[in-house]
Amino acid sequence: MKISNQFTSSIKAMLPAVALACATQSATAQINELPRVTPESVGISSKVIANYFDSVMSLKDTEIHSVLLMRHGKVIGEIHPSPFKAEYGHTLFSASKTFTCAAIGIAIKENLLRIDDRLAIFFPDLLPEKVSSRLAAITIRDLLTMNSGFNQTDDVRNNETEWVKKYLAIDVVAEPGTKFKYDSMDTYLLAAIIQKVTGQTVFDYLKQRMFEPLHITEANWETSPEGINCGGWGLYLQSESLAKFGQLLLNKGSWQGKEIIPASWVDEMMKPHVSETGGDSYCYQMWKCDNPNTARADGAYGQYVIVMPNEDMVAVVTQVITKGDAGKREQHMLFKNVLGAIKSGALTKSAADFRRLQKKSASYVLPYAEGKSAATSKAVLNKTFTFDKNVNGWKSVRIVKDGKNLKLVIDTEECGTNDIECGYREWTLSEVATKFPSNARGDTKGAFSGFTSPFKASASYGWTNDGKLNVKIHYVDWMSSVKLQFDFAKNQMTLQENYNSKASLLRFK
Repeated sequence: MKISNQFTSSIKAMLPAVALACATQSATAQINELPRVTPESVGISSKVIANYFDSVMSLKDTEIHSVLLMRHGKVIGEIHPSPFKAEYGHTLFSASKTFTCAAIGIAIKENLLRIDDRLAIFFPDLLPEKVSSRLAAITIRDLLTMNSGFNQTDDVRNNETEWVKKYLAIDVVAEPGTKFKYDSMDTYLLAAIIQKVTGQTVFDYLKQRMFEPLHITEANWETSPEGINCGGWGLYLQSESLAKFGQLLLNKGSWQGKEIIPASWVDEMMKPHVSETGGDSYCYQMWKCDNPNTARADGAYGQYVIVMPNEDMVAVVTQVITKGDAGKREQHMLFKNVLGAIKSGALTKSAADFRRLQKKSASYVLPYAEGKSAATSKAVLNKTFTFDKNVNGWKSVRIVKDGKNLKLVIDTEECGTNDIECGYREWTLSEVATKFPSNARGDTKGAFSGFTSPFKASASYGWTNDGKLNVKIHYVDWMSSVKLQFDFAKNQMTLQENYNSKASLLRFK
């Protein structure tokens, strides 16, 4: 999915989301269902886990949202740095692909399809007038391994409403099964096949067969303009639900003694099928890791479910990598510092070390907006600043002192006047209603369609010595954040998404 040429449209979607204060509902906290034990009981020191968390939190160019570690089916450590919480869900980007792959395996078990079935047979009415031999040869296996041969493009999902038909019409530039090309639309076609053979979206299909047995109820999946779950992206889950899925794969598809995914299919999901990828070997909608016999679900900006059969461990990481391709650091730290410290059998209990781990785990806080609590000039308070016409749809903003907090009273084109509470050296939660933050992976048409629940945002503020106002807003149950800086001397506001190095400039008077 392309990131280029996305800034203006993504911000247009994001900012009204912050400002909305329409109908909201509280999220049901579906957490603490997995058993929790001390690390020592499964052969790992609490000090080792605490040091790993410290190392991850000290990484540059990322904002960690959650880390959860399991061994022998039990949680041995987790962090949710403030303002994030365990009950908040997270968008998974391409980690969604692994769930679609699980659905394919279940459908094969139910004799609804075969791995070598041809793509074309499922959509005879959507094929182009002339079907090339390469298009006719593409199989489900080729889609699973990203070897379809399609001339990968984002134009279809960014500009069209009939994604399957339009994608089947693009060129197939390589013989299917011969050339790896990572393509999220390959996975979308797998989701479309599931819907074709079952009469259900892949989300509804998995609800009954996998999510309900695992008691995963707090979930959602983005839907395309033609009513198909996006498959390769758009799934939204809590970290503990991701841990359940990882444990299901570790258990070779069984949960509480019941087969959910065939064990043979889980083996295929986690073993390498393509080695010439320019990076790690590719499995079936998963990637191999450097640690032996380890595979991961992997989403953009660092969303991981890491399955480690040799160590009987699962790790979940959600975050937003803000610069470069730095995602392997967390994995290497885990493999070297945690797995390397595992001992056979339980360790001697250390109540002090475990208490320190618990205290440390609850203490992590992402950096607040920089600055002081008081403005050098009170002339900007309670004054309405009117913006020039802008792609963000902001009409005006008024900054109000609200006890020790600040309140941004924002008038927007799309949703009227709304308030954002900002804390000083604390994160203050505001409800974000029915419109969603930006799609950080491009300009996908109909992005975030199919979602009905509101999102939430936490904000903080700080005044600089020269009178500028800094505001940081985290979308705590999605992924992204934004930084605002009001420069009243220049009558302008800059806005920057945390995963984007560019900034947008809005002028006001």
